[in-house]
Amino acid sequence: MKPVRQQRVRKLLREHQYGLTAQEISDATGMHIANVRTALRAMPDVYVDRWIPGKRGSYVKIWIAVFVPPDCPHPKDKQFKGGRDRKSTRLNSSHTDISRMPSS
Repeated sequence: MKPVRQQRVRKLLREHQYGLTAQEISDATGMHIANVRTALRAMPDVYVDRWIPGKRGSYVKIWIAVFVPPDCPHPKDKQFKGGRDRKSTRLNSSHTDISRMPSS
């Protein structure tokens, strides 16, 4: 996804404090709806604020952009990468020794 598209979407969302649907963003920017959805999913400063009823019993996401301070830590920063991977940490902390049933 091109950063230019993300910048256009971000600017539009910041102008509309109550949020917009992907279709409203598409209509306002002239971007294809698929490109809008891809941009929204790729942006860490955008989230789904709420859902509204859509057509035929479905729901539509209302997207909001938040201000992220320049000194905010990012998950890709090296200081946040630990020596152990998540899976081994999760397994080691949640599993205890369970004895097997004796064989007959």
